[in-house]
Amino acid sequence: MFEETKFRRAWLRGYRQGDVELAVARATLAQEHLTHELNATKARANAMQTEITELHRRIETFRQREADLSRALDEVRERREQVEREASSRAHQIVGEAEQRSAALRTEGLRQVGELQLQVEQLLGLRAGLSAALKRVTQDISDSLDRLAAAPARAVEQIQPNQPHQPQPFETPDDIDPRFARWSPDTES
Repeated sequence: MFEETKFRRAWLRGYRQGDVELAVARATLAQEHLTHELNATKARANAMQTEITELHRRIETFRQREADLSRALDEVRERREQVEREASSRAHQIVGEAEQRSAALRTEGLRQVGELQLQVEQLLGLRAGLSAALKRVTQDISDSLDRLAAAPARAVEQIQPNQPHQPQPFETPDDIDPRFARWSPDTES
């Protein structure tokens, strides 16, 4: 960059003043040029340093956000697992309670069906007994009507009007017609 300048000698005093001034002017110009380049380079370096600092700050911000998001994601995963565990536990509890209720209802239903079957059997037995009793009563009435039809008729005038007819109580169970014995007050049915 610097050219070596040859100074011409002045006659009595050292070097020629024009050559020295020209060399000083060139050196000053070169120095100013280097100063401007140095300042421009420093400015670029400062700008780059500022950009590097900004990039480091942004990287740190992104790392912080990544760490926050990672923690939040871990918390969400943990909460999801907890909710799944609680839901599974609650589901097992509900299923267990439903099975217990189902078993209790089934047992109660079977008990009630057994009671209803017993009642139906009792009712069928009562119906059979009532049917048999009705058949016997019908037969007894039929027999009585047949006897009345075969017996000689008595005149109604033979009964005295002033004295009401009072039936005689039976003295002994032997006096009761055997067909009516089952309805007599002295026997239990």
